[in-house]
Amino acid sequence: MTAPTSPAELGLEAPGSIRSEAPRSEPPPLPPNASFIPPERAAADAACAERMIERLAAGDYAGALMAAEALLVRQPRHADALDTAQISRSELRRMYVARLGSLERVPHLTIGPPGLLALPLDFGAGFVCARVDGSSTLAEIVETCGLPKLDALRVVSELYLHRIVDLDDAPITVESPTDGDVSGTPAHEDA
Repeated sequence: MTAPTSPAELGLEAPGSIRSEAPRSEPPPLPPNASFIPPERAAADAACAERMIERLAAGDYAGALMAAEALLVRQPRHADALDTAQISRSELRRMYVARLGSLERVPHLTIGPPGLLALPLDFGAGFVCARVDGSSTLAEIVETCGLPKLDALRVVSELYLHRIVDLDDAPITVESPTDGDVSGTPAHEDA
């Protein structure tokens, strides 16, 4: 007996051939136990939802967001958790921006590299500090530092509160030479 060599002999369809069976219009049904939530998990989720609402009512938006995100891991469509996460993110962003003044302000480091190395900064603070160059605005840093925007705002706000960065009101602009002189030296007029 010889080994099969053609796609038909191997049980494979030939390119461009039409399948003999009809395409599925619905996904296969879930097993019966897929929608079953054990009572202990349901009780734990209910307790998490209660803590989430308590944190939101108390104005602890960071705590409410943590609880909402934990609940959304198990129940991605939980309406209260989705609403709480949205409200908390919005309020935290508003709080961080209010603390910083404006996202058009320009941060600068108040501590040199040796001082930064001595501080117990997490990786997020390191990313943000690496972007502080004295000319980029807070908005630019938040966009480009590689962290989620809300996390970046939190880190900048904490660096500001710890006096690791200070904020200038406007970006520093470098005057460009005029009259086509690119050397930067003043032009001399011949008499």
